[in-house]
Parts: sequence; C-alpha cells; structure tokens
Amino acid sequence: MEDRIMMTAEDMKQLKIPVHEPFAHFLKADPEEHAFPISLLDVVRFAGHACPSMVGAFVISQRAVRELFPETGVLVRGQVAVELGSSVDRGATGPISNVFSMIFGAWEKSGFGGIQGNFVRRGLLSYQVPDLPPGTYRFTHLGTGKKVEIFYDSSTVDLKGDLSDLSFQEIWRMKIRRIVLEADKVLSVRIIHPGVGFQK
Repeated sequence: MEDRIMMTAEDMKQLKIPVHEPFAHFLKADPEEHAFPISLLDVVRFAGHACPSMVGAFVISQRAVRELFPETGVLVRGQVAVELGSSVDRGATGPISNVFSMIFGAWEKSGFGGIQGNFVRRGLLSYQVPDLPPGTYRFTHLGTGKKVEIFYDSSTVDLKGDLSDLSFQEIWRMKIRRIVLEADKVLSVRIIHPGVGFQK
C-alpha cells in the first residue's frame, strides 16, 4: 500500500535545494564550494535524525527559496533574513532554526561578521518576532524586499488504515515521507511584495 512506503536515505538524497555561496566564490574556492545542492539527507545528517520538524524545516526552506528566487530557483546565501515567532527554547524552534541557518547562512549572534560590510551572516535570524504566531516563519529577500510567510502544520498528514502491526519507527518513516509528498498540504504560504501587500 502507498501509505506503507517508508522514507529512505536515497529518497532524501534526491530532494535538493540549489545554493550559491558568494563568500566562497569571492575567495576563489572550487566551484563545488560555492555552487552546490543541499539535500534533505544533508539536513538529516546535520540534525542527527529525521522527524516531522526537520523534514518540515527542509520543505519550508525549499518553498521559501522557490518564492524568493523565482527566476533561477537558486538560493543566494546571505541574501535572506529569517524570522521566527517563538523563543529559541520553545518546542522544536531551536532545531528548526539550526536548519534554516545551515541552508540560508542566516544566524542570530554566532554567524560571520563579514568583511568590510560584505558577506555578513550575523543578525540575519531573529526569534520571538511579535507579529508571527508559533509555527509561522518569515523569509525576506534583502535585495528585493519581497517576503514570504510560511505556516507549517504536519498534523494535516493522515496515514490511512490500520497501522497497529507497525513499530513507532516504521510509522515515523512513513509520516515524514508523506510530509514531503504533501508539502502543499502542510504549508500555508503568504507572499508580501514591497509596496503591494499580501498575496496568497
């Protein structure tokens, strides 16, 4: 049955966000250091596990990149500010923000301070933003001013049928696969264009 298919590492490897790292490019690093994909498998290895929160952080990031970089679909690190409504120690906020930092190069206090005002990564991530409810994340393209707010709710994923013969781990792997397949269902997206306002 379709609902009983579990997420595999190979599946995670195929799900990618293309990234351009301008700082490494400036330093004349090898192309593999400044133009590369970040896969869901990379995120899971970074986090130490796969769960609805970590997979959710990836699909949120994937959608934010699609909306903020529509021409190329390539994330430019350091060009996106990330805001979260919750405090860092509330629920899975900390681990989720770690994934955002890894992907977007956006850090609160521990990020790179830059060189002569360039390649700054510090101060690009904020917690407890008053107008953002828990579960909603705002991404702002610093070049264009375009914003995208994304609400994530994995409880909308429903595994059908009797799963009583399966272990917790097996059900877990099936759920994270469904989250990826049903990303449009678990995400609610609101786009804010500079000078225009909200657009669904």
